[in-house]
Amino acid sequence: MESSALNRVPHQIQVKRSDLRKSKKRKQGFSFQKFIKSPKGIVFVIILLLTMIGTAYPNNGRAGVTNLIAAVLTAVFFDFIIAYLLHRPKLFSDGALITGLIIGGILGPAVPWAQVMVTVIAALSVKHLFKDKRKPILNPAAIGLLVSSLLFSTEESWWSALSMLPAWATILLIAGGFVVVNRINKFPLVFAFMAAYIIFFAAAGLLGVTEAGNALRMPYINAALFLSFFMLTDPPTSPSRAGEQIFFGILAALCAGCAYLYLSKVTFMLIGLLLANAWKYLQARSRSAQRATMGRG
Repeated sequence: MESSALNRVPHQIQVKRSDLRKSKKRKQGFSFQKFIKSPKGIVFVIILLLTMIGTAYPNNGRAGVTNLIAAVLTAVFFDFIIAYLLHRPKLFSDGALITGLIIGGILGPAVPWAQVMVTVIAALSVKHLFKDKRKPILNPAAIGLLVSSLLFSTEESWWSALSMLPAWATILLIAGGFVVVNRINKFPLVFAFMAAYIIFFAAAGLLGVTEAGNALRMPYINAALFLSFFMLTDPPTSPSRAGEQIFFGILAALCAGCAYLYLSKVTFMLIGLLLANAWKYLQARSRSAQRATMGRG
């Protein structure tokens, strides 16, 4: 009896190991249906639809679509290489897909495709190098676009934000953004950012600050809406608590306003977003330190 029981043990171990291999394979597999139903999938679909609508502008044309494809393919392939080298079970990165889509839809159609690829590689490199508990500290698309602007003075048209179409097209941008923000529960952040953004530039205009009123016109207001809907709300780099969301949004808007007045009228929103990302990181580190102190006590 004992010998037969012992003989069954290796067989049971082999069965468990085979089950583990099967479960691991299932995790490795990419399910398009699950992706589309996920928050990232919804973001991808909506940004893709907005981008397709944005191509209706005559000057976007083939060059804009070419840059978009170059950005997306570069992002997916770069993250695939990183995952392969690090022996990660998941080789396809949906986050990289969205990063490439955002970058391709913000850079101007006239930007050379090689610069588009460098922008994407810079964005994903920073994402992998600067992490906090396996989450990126800075919004990848924002840091990539800022680096690209500093290196190449790249043009940003924000054509995925429908900034080159008639004003009525902004309704489509707001509708798509509403769906995303409602799904990830980031309304306090978006409302706080847009309210602070409008108040800041309206007040600056009333005080006679030169060109402050331009930030409330197209294409800037479309860029602000797109940034608030799809970049500020990025879950890994933005807070989840309502109170912190409000502060985060106000901080991003005020930093963006100051950057517009004193630094750059092209990348000012990216600067505001990245500074807010940095605050969120410091806030998380401070909270972790407090917990560690309380645990010792």
